[in-house]
Amino acid sequence: MVWRIHFTADDLERIQVRPTLGPLAETVKAMSLLRCKRAPRALYRQWRGEVKDRLTPQMSPLTALIPVGSKGVDLPMLTGTAPTLEQGVQALLTAPREHILAEMEFTDREYKLPATVWDLAEAGGQARLRLAAAVVAAHQALVEPYWNQIHACLHAEYVARLRALAAGGPERLLASVQSQWVRWRPPVLEVLMPADYDVPLNGRGIALVPSVFVGHVASLHQVPGDPVAMPWLVLPPASGRTGQGQLWNNTRSSGAALAALVGRNRAAVLRTIADGCTTTELAGRVGISLAAASQHASVLRDAGLIATHRQGSAVLHVLTPLGAELLRAG
Repeated sequence: MVWRIHFTADDLERIQVRPTLGPLAETVKAMSLLRCKRAPRALYRQWRGEVKDRLTPQMSPLTALIPVGSKGVDLPMLTGTAPTLEQGVQALLTAPREHILAEMEFTDREYKLPATVWDLAEAGGQARLRLAAAVVAAHQALVEPYWNQIHACLHAEYVARLRALAAGGPERLLASVQSQWVRWRPPVLEVLMPADYDVPLNGRGIALVPSVFVGHVASLHQVPGDPVAMPWLVLPPASGRTGQGQLWNNTRSSGAALAALVGRNRAAVLRTIADGCTTTELAGRVGISLAAASQHASVLRDAGLIATHRQGSAVLHVLTPLGAELLRAG
């Protein structure tokens, strides 16, 4: 079964690439993964093992909105792609009552929500405040310990998609997100889903957003009751850029590598990688050999300042949050 997203020429012109759903939305998706029996186990085995004992009763207002086996109420569509947790929480607290109810009713049609959760639709009520507190607690347990690595992974995906769009336009971009679950058959993007459904965009365009916790299969998000709002297609990072083995590792032996970061050449390399580049591009822009470019990139990667991800036959280097912070400080 498949969802078919139909593009017009106007839709292709209006396609957008966004960097991340934001920490609040990733938290909601992380909780959904924990409660979904169909979620890919192997991909998240280490993460599941680390977080399973961190769940607390304080998170129950959030888990009540995610019945076991479902993706739950679409809070990310209500809060938008808030770049910080604080902005996401504020958007959640101020979301209009009718929008919350529309999302809850949509979920309730297939997965009955408990009677106790309907009060949270009231803006300013205690139930809404408890939900916000539950999201914050879940974020601290499930996402915050890994956010630097997650953010680096999502940034790499964002840069790669921007480059695909700039190099070949929207058709090249849509071709680049293909996987065993997504197929671009112009002018239709097919996404494997548990139902057959046609989605005409009708000139709205679409936003492509990467998510670490979306699982293997993409998810389509639309604003209920708003036929002109741009939908989101949330996609997992490409397998070559995911680096799942590194996402859940909090320890890094970087002392020796950081000590090696002295010298003008390496500073120039770091500045060049800020825009995203391959090893060949790095060598050409800095004016060094391929071997030297590869060696500098290796030291920076070991220090946690850049992330390196495969892109076809080449590798793409991008800054991590730590590398961006160091560059700004310099």
